[in-house]
Amino acid sequence: MKIFHVHTYRCGHAEHVPDEAYIRKAAALGADEIWFTDHAPFPGDPFGARMAYAELEEYVTTLRRLQAQHTDIAVHIGLETEYFPHFDAAGYYRELREIPGLEMLLLGQHMAQISDDPPAYSFSLPRGVLDREEFVLLGTALVHGIESGYFDAVAHPDRIFRRCGDWDARMQSMASAVITAAVRAGLPLERNLCSMESDRLYREAFWSLVPETAATVIGYDAHSLREMERRSIVHALL
Repeated sequence: MKIFHVHTYRCGHAEHVPDEAYIRKAAALGADEIWFTDHAPFPGDPFGARMAYAELEEYVTTLRRLQAQHTDIAVHIGLETEYFPHFDAAGYYRELREIPGLEMLLLGQHMAQISDDPPAYSFSLPRGVLDREEFVLLGTALVHGIESGYFDAVAHPDRIFRRCGDWDARMQSMASAVITAAVRAGLPLERNLCSMESDRLYREAFWSLVPETAATVIGYDAHSLREMERRSIVHALL
């Protein structure tokens, strides 16, 4: 069993336990792999709910040490991050890809860049605009991120519709664009176990559009040991 998409205390909204606690819990649950994908920082720390830029080196170094110490389970090191054109132009994603030991960049689009000079992001928009247009902004950013070539998988792609109501033609069109881009690039789409706990975050209509031949991965999106344990039960039933 692979436990994929695990966060650490560094992001500021996860249980404050050592990284090794997740590894031991995963092994106890019968997993032979655990994939850490904590929220990536950005230079200057412009965003919250993620590790500080100064913590990035320690994050990778600590997990590389734990990799060497554990022979009972394969420990993998990744980062979950949004795609922002401003940071692409500055070379930041290339910088991340060159970190020794970093195995994966997971594309998780929680917000989108909406202007470049100066950079501004979708969370600054009025709520009414976000309710109507956030899924288009996030979906378009996902497509650009997929096509950039930096990423290895797409986290919770259906979560871009989190503010939407009933499924409609615009949502269908955006979902198709994301799915088509991922299939063309050969990137797995993540069926997120955290999203499955909320009708607002998990969209069956999205997944009905995904071809059976498309690559997918089950993601835990675990921010605590209890979440990992609870979602392992659901994973076993899928």
